[in-house]
Amino acid sequence: MSKTIIVLSCFYEPYISGAERFVKEITERLISNYRFIIITSRIKIRNPKFEIRNIGGNEYLIKRVGFGSRFDKWLYPILAPIAALFVHIREKKIVAVHAVMESYAGIALMIYKKLNPKAKTILTLQSGDLDEKAAQGKFPAWLWKKIHTAPDYLTAISSYLKNRAVKLGVPENKISIIPNGVDLKKLEIGYCPDSIEDSRRCRRKLEISPRRIVCVARLSPEKGLEYLLDALPLVKREFGDVELVLIGGGILENDLRAQANQLGISDSVSFLGAQRHEAALAEMARAEVFVCPSLAEGLGIVFIEAQAVGVPVIGTNVGGIPDVIKDGETGLLVPPRSSRAIADAVIKIFQNKELAHKLVGGAKKELHRFDWDRIAFQVSEIYNL
Repeated sequence: MSKTIIVLSCFYEPYISGAERFVKEITERLISNYRFIIITSRIKIRNPKFEIRNIGGNEYLIKRVGFGSRFDKWLYPILAPIAALFVHIREKKIVAVHAVMESYAGIALMIYKKLNPKAKTILTLQSGDLDEKAAQGKFPAWLWKKIHTAPDYLTAISSYLKNRAVKLGVPENKISIIPNGVDLKKLEIGYCPDSIEDSRRCRRKLEISPRRIVCVARLSPEKGLEYLLDALPLVKREFGDVELVLIGGGILENDLRAQANQLGISDSVSFLGAQRHEAALAEMARAEVFVCPSLAEGLGIVFIEAQAVGVPVIGTNVGGIPDVIKDGETGLLVPPRSSRAIADAVIKIFQNKELAHKLVGGAKKELHRFDWDRIAFQVSEIYNL
């Protein structure tokens, strides 16, 4: 009988974001070594309670708990540990119970550990957004600490999240940094060659649009997009013909459109809305620079993707972003909430093609750290501890 891993993830396909992508990529890469049972919330009645998926002749099970409503995520911390306990009773070779994300799944794992103290439990920390004041108000201090300290072992997608866990009382030897990743094979078209002359030819083939700034992000408060809009007039003073492309949907779209109108830059800003992943990557690849002025970030996969398609990146010095961007080597870091700093960084890249090429080349050398195959191997090592 195969060794079994129970995965707790409040959301899973068809609802995919960074944490859920981590679950999918790890599960499907390690499926020949382990039997995975993913316990997630149902959310909608059309989503089946049980689903068996086959990858290369190996199967894994998705079990959805709840009643098929949007309230299922609130029920998940109670229903998921009960479901996991029944699985543990039925199965004979449970290697570990692995929760991904320190909110709903983190609470579920904490309760499960109480129900089954002898079980090996692992929690993967994913979210920098949960450190925001608004989010912290939802977690009593004792609960926030217990979520982190109850599991036997933690992984964190960035050093920032590891440091948070240490401050909450988790011993450093119980935490490993294992980032989220990207599929490098699908992104190689964006890699720039080693010489700047070849790089320019490469960029012409990709139809790079001069003075084109792209940002892929939810249009929500934690992304700090108002500071990017405020920076655009400053860039336009230096380079009149500048285009900002915003890809993503969210609650702030109307506010951001109104801000662009007030600044007199609406003709220079394109709101493309949510795009398929491949379409968003193609838009990135045509940019002269990628900018995302996040106020909170667990890691920042979007920066890795921009680097992988050969675009210089600018990010804020918050959360896990410095794990991806080494300032002046693989991109440029700016202080959060500073439109002037954003504008200066964009102008620097527009003016200095040698710098832009250096940043792209430096990022290319670091991308192996974010390869999903490598990450899956690291997770497997944790399972075998």
